[in-house]
Parts: sequence; structure tokens; C-alpha cells
Amino acid sequence: MFKLSPEAITWAYRLFLDRDPESPLVVEEKLKMLISTQDVRQEFLNSYEFNSINDDLRSPLLSGNEPPMHIEGVSDLQLQELFFHIQNIWENFGETEPYWSVATSEQFRSSNINDTRSKFYETGLNNVTTLFNTLERNGIDHSHFKTCLEYGCGLGRVTCWLAKRFETVLGYDISGSHLRFTKQYFDEVGIQNVLLHHISKPQDIGNFPKVDVIYSVIVLQHNPPPIIRLIIQELIRALNPGGIAYFQVPTYRLGYNFSMDDYLEGEAARGDMEMHVFPQKEIFDIIAKEHAKVVEILEDRWTGLKNGENRSNTFVVQKE
Repeated sequence: MFKLSPEAITWAYRLFLDRDPESPLVVEEKLKMLISTQDVRQEFLNSYEFNSINDDLRSPLLSGNEPPMHIEGVSDLQLQELFFHIQNIWENFGETEPYWSVATSEQFRSSNINDTRSKFYETGLNNVTTLFNTLERNGIDHSHFKTCLEYGCGLGRVTCWLAKRFETVLGYDISGSHLRFTKQYFDEVGIQNVLLHHISKPQDIGNFPKVDVIYSVIVLQHNPPPIIRLIIQELIRALNPGGIAYFQVPTYRLGYNFSMDDYLEGEAARGDMEMHVFPQKEIFDIIAKEHAKVVEILEDRWTGLKNGENRSNTFVVQKE
């Protein structure tokens, strides 16, 4: 794997933005945030500066002529079956490749993590910076927000930075094996304002306390649509009045459909990390039902999108 260097970041500025970086400090900050060459491309291709000087290179992710997706509902019993299947996959990842399962870069494999663990945790800073930039861009006063719930906190990569911005952070995850590593790390670095919770069964998803902010990125996509529906509904339901939910989910993929029978015979049988989709319309329906409103929807590239085939969105939702 190609190792990022200050020279590589400098040349990214030259190739994508036609200029040198502002200072060596800016280069060092990029090195802390970015893991791979793919991250570098996404960072610069998605930047406002690149798009402002390359209008002719931009194209829509979707044309509007795509066929519908067919997503079937499930019974309560089937919902539990889906939950325990996904939980088993992530418990196994937590035992075998915990860091790689969160940030799928070869440098975070178990064989390399002794040398790269600090860099792994540094990558979470950019996520939290983006969260607060988004709130401020939309004129949301976050000074009175005290509590934050992160769904899918994993190893605490983002959680540790959320803990610097909120009085109390609640970290929820379906993998107890991941949470053991999280607790160990937080004990090492002295983080004391994070309360970790293991989601051991689907009913736990409906027992969230009321909080000011919800955060979930690169998590929902690893769950089948019925699980995604349940999580989004309960997360928005857990918001205090005026609270904000910031969550990411793929909302379209060409050729994607979901039925329980096909899923069990196909994707589920492989036992790999799964990538799922939940339609925008379904999300809008949940938001309306839970008496919330959409503040902003961002097109993102958390799933490695290909133009014309996929769409992933980050939603900013406020409880009324």
C-alpha cells in the first residue's frame, strides 16, 4: 500500500487545485485526517474549491430515470433474525480485525495496528469538525447542546472527539467485542464522560434516553433495510425538542432490492461485511411521523459511489 507523505499531499494540492498548500501545517493536518490515496482523491474532488474551478467535470450522481427499488417488509421474528445475523458478523470482526472493520485500510489490519493505532484515532477528528461546521452553516446554535448519542461507536474513533465537545456522550454498538477495545482505550487516555452501551437485542434500540445530538456515520449501511428503518425511527424519537440528528445512509443503488428469502440465500450466506440501501422517501416518512424536519441533505461519498449508479446521503434533522 502506498504510504502518504507530505510530498504526496503537496502534489494533491497542485494536481487538483492548481496551487501549493497554504503552509506545512495544513499538509500535516491533511496527513492526520487522511488514510489512503482514495481518501486524498475524495477529499479534494469533493472540496468546494475543486468544484468551483471545474464545473465542466461535475456530473449528477443519478439522472432521475433510474428504476425503482423493491424492498419488502419483515415480521418481528424475521427482524430479530436479521439483527442477530448482523450482530454475529460484527462480533466476529471485533475478535479478528476490529480496527480494519471500522476503517478498511490495510494499515489498520491487526498485523499493523501497533504502529498505526494513534493515526486510526486521529482520523475521527475530521468527522467531528464536519459535524460542527454543518451545524454552524445552518445557523444552529450548538452552545446549549450537552448530550450526544453515537450509534455504532465501534472502537471510539469518533467518540473520543465527540467527548471533547459534549458534557456527556453515549456510545452504542451491537458488538461487545468492539466495545471492550473502546473501554480499554478510553481508560488509557483518561476519557471519563463517555457511557458505553451494548445493544444485545433489537428491543435495546427502542430504549435510548433523550439527548441533544445524534451522530451515526458509516454504520447504518451495514444493516438490512428493516433494521435501518428501526434505528432511524428510534434515534429521531430520542431527540430532545430542538435536538439534531446527523446520520448517513445510502439511499439508492442500481439493481438493489431486498426480500428476506433472497437475502438469506445470497448476501447473508456469505457472512461478509454487507452494504445496504434505504430509500429517501422512507426516511422522509419517518422524519414526518416523528415530528421532525429536514434541515439539510448532503450528497456524500462514504460508500465509494460511482456516478450514475449509487447515492449516499448525510441527513441533518431537527426535532420540532
